Amino acid sequence: MPVHFKKRLTNVALTAALLIALASVLALITLVGRPSPGVAVAAPPADLAPLEAIERGFTWIAETVKPAVVFIEAEQVVPEVEAEELLPRQPRALPPDMGPDSFRDWFRDFFGPNAPSPMPRDPSGFRRTPRMPSVGQGSGIVIDPAGYILTNNHVVRNAGRITVHLANGESYPAEVSGTDQITDIAIIKIEPDQPLVAAKLGDADAAKVGSWAMAIGYPFGARGYSAYGGGSGRFDQPLRYEPTVTVGVISALDRQIESEMPGRPFRHLIQTDAPINPGSSGGPLVNMHAEVIGINQAIFTNPFGGGNIGVGFAIPINAPTKRVIATLRGGETVVRGQLGVLVSALTPAIQGVYGADSGVFVEEVMPDTPAERGGLKAEDIITKYDGKQVTSQDDFVTRVQSTRPGATVKMEILRDGEHLTREVTIEALSLDVAAKRPSRVEKDKLGLTIETLPTDTAEEIELSGGVRVRSANAMGDAFRAGIRRGDIIVKINREPVTDPDSYNRIVSRLKPGDPVVIRAWRNGRILTAQIERLSE
Repeated sequence: MPVHFKKRLTNVALTAALLIALASVLALITLVGRPSPGVAVAAPPADLAPLEAIERGFTWIAETVKPAVVFIEAEQVVPEVEAEELLPRQPRALPPDMGPDSFRDWFRDFFGPNAPSPMPRDPSGFRRTPRMPSVGQGSGIVIDPAGYILTNNHVVRNAGRITVHLANGESYPAEVSGTDQITDIAIIKIEPDQPLVAAKLGDADAAKVGSWAMAIGYPFGARGYSAYGGGSGRFDQPLRYEPTVTVGVISALDRQIESEMPGRPFRHLIQTDAPINPGSSGGPLVNMHAEVIGINQAIFTNPFGGGNIGVGFAIPINAPTKRVIATLRGGETVVRGQLGVLVSALTPAIQGVYGADSGVFVEEVMPDTPAERGGLKAEDIITKYDGKQVTSQDDFVTRVQSTRPGATVKMEILRDGEHLTREVTIEALSLDVAAKRPSRVEKDKLGLTIETLPTDTAEEIELSGGVRVRSANAMGDAFRAGIRRGDIIVKINREPVTDPDSYNRIVSRLKPGDPVVIRAWRNGRILTAQIERLSE
């Protein structure tokens, strides 16, 4: 074989070997890089810059506002019950191995020999209430470097001692500068060693549904879940006073929830799904400009657990709220106007029976108030206040509270189909009078069994007549509208009910689909039950 042919053959063999080796390497790489069955593979985005910008934005907001968020402990000492107030208590029967001594021994075996007795008693054998402080926990927002802190009224209410813990671990005693129960806002003051980092207050009126929102606070307190009855704490000691951050959106605006004051709901609230939990009350709800647009206030919870379910509420920071803050910061009381009526919105039932298209329905006129002195009566429809049409219950309450005490205001009312004008002189608001929302009305039969109102009962409660409800069918319209056994019905659709005959006569004329408004006495006051459409 010629030499040149052998050389050519050798070169071909080497080339083939190299190609085979390269193919083997590529196959191995492909095999190794191939994902296991069931593992999803997604190509990376061409440009991560938008996501990274959002991430940097959230980080910047947190770093900007967190130093201004504080943890608040409000301690109220519960006084010990005096000996003369104690009543003998019969010992509860326990299994033979779980008597008081056995229980104490088990308790100390579990918690240690120095654990206090779980069953304290005084020498006389009476059970004595231990003198233990009640400690409330919440969050707050520094709004002035000099040490003024914004929080919820319910966080510091009735506190004998308040301690503020800063995010850097420093702690200071605090004094209450002012509180406002109507808005659930409080201002407290500390004397820091150096100027604090203050948050910037924004304008909630510019917020929109769907906008990003960040909630900052101390969920379950700085000591973790143990402060709320379980566990051994969630946070390491070095991070004890570092607030936490959650992110969501503004779910809704202008929400309303009930307060502890009957008839005085909290109005105009921001709803958010940024998780808020116990201990976060008083902390800020922040927009994308690192501005505080709300004060975290309340959550709806699962009845089987106290955690967040995505429905939280915050007090909006807007012009009216800023006026309240400025007033409380100056140590003054927020003054609001008061008329002295309980009012409800005009439902279709009330519109149909009373012939009103707009305004608010007067449920009750409180005694010795501007409303009573001005000649207002229950069942009046207030259509105009100070020359302007009343468009809603909320509009009416806001305008009355915004009226300067001492001012005289003209009101137009509808009474028994007649338009009247009344003048009232507004007084300073008292928490005894409120605007109230009507009961929800369901459809079904009237379903009442009534009886004659005894004369002595009528005289005792100062009623000229009426009938007493002996029983109410739970499937009936009246029960669903709020009428209960023992109520005394005094009017149905504006007609007086004086006795069973008048009651039966009025009810006999009612037809399916009719609106029905029942006025009834209960526990010292007249209430209104509304049936939008009488059932078949």
